[in-house]
Amino acid sequence: MFRKILSVVTIVAAGWGSPVTAIEPITLQFAHIYNTEDHWGQVAEEFKAAVEERSAGAITIKISPSGTTGDWPQSIEGLRIGTNHIVLQSIGALDRYGSIAGIEAFPYLIRDIDHFNKVYYGSVGKDLFEAIEEQSGFYITGAAYRGARHLSANRSTPTLDELAGLKLRVPPLKMYRQTWENLGASPVPMGFAEVFTSLQHGLIDGQENPLEVVRNASLYEVQDYLMETSHVIGAMTLIFSSNYFNKLPEETRTILTEEGARVMQAASARMIDTEAELKADLISKGMEFVDVDLTEFRSALSDYAAKEFPDLQPWVSSIQSVK
Repeated sequence: MFRKILSVVTIVAAGWGSPVTAIEPITLQFAHIYNTEDHWGQVAEEFKAAVEERSAGAITIKISPSGTTGDWPQSIEGLRIGTNHIVLQSIGALDRYGSIAGIEAFPYLIRDIDHFNKVYYGSVGKDLFEAIEEQSGFYITGAAYRGARHLSANRSTPTLDELAGLKLRVPPLKMYRQTWENLGASPVPMGFAEVFTSLQHGLIDGQENPLEVVRNASLYEVQDYLMETSHVIGAMTLIFSSNYFNKLPEETRTILTEEGARVMQAASARMIDTEAELKADLISKGMEFVDVDLTEFRSALSDYAAKEFPDLQPWVSSIQSVK
């Protein structure tokens, strides 16, 4: 009941009482790489439903799930050429278009969920989103906790000595590669579609992702150990081409922005609720969860910002200062 009341208050505050005839009919193509039954596939469906309901059907969203328009780099490129209008992906996925977006994947920067919400839904987050847009040419709205990232491997690596030389798949983004290089592993940038077979055939020894990805991709079949590194508390977001988004009518932009933020916050709450269930499920499937020396891991990255990403140091300091 509280959520229903909150939803009504949000709608009234947003001025939904204005005539729906003022909204220009439009169809938006929404691409993501997740299965429709997965957490993020459901988030996409909820965003579609919320936008279409609030606009009384004037805004139609067509979803292409499961990477049917390409993997996430191809989907984001689709925003630039106009084949896609919305993409659901992590903020850090935009770091190939501008270094500031890479802050989302900065190791041990976000302390916990409370810090996450205060950063991404406070003044620092607003400034960050605007800076990312100015640098990359992409407008982003909403931030959803995607689950802490952990390391899985075919051997137990609770310390940096045992981690040394581990052939580790990382997303093809600079932040991830340099993080694991600094920790002593041997990162291998690779698209996620190749991960399972690469692990199966011993081409790589491990990978790092939230628990939901490990479970849904059945990585427990080819990985025995999961090290609870919690090295990134990352954020998913809804991405638009700025050139396209800024040409939309104001009321359309308002609906997309406000419903995006609302749906993504709800997605965070559900992800928090399911993490314990995901861990229990993976243990039941034979994975061994390993405690790691987090002090050692953090210490190895203590001067990371200044050394590897000096341009991000002001943002690191701003985010760390949020209490």
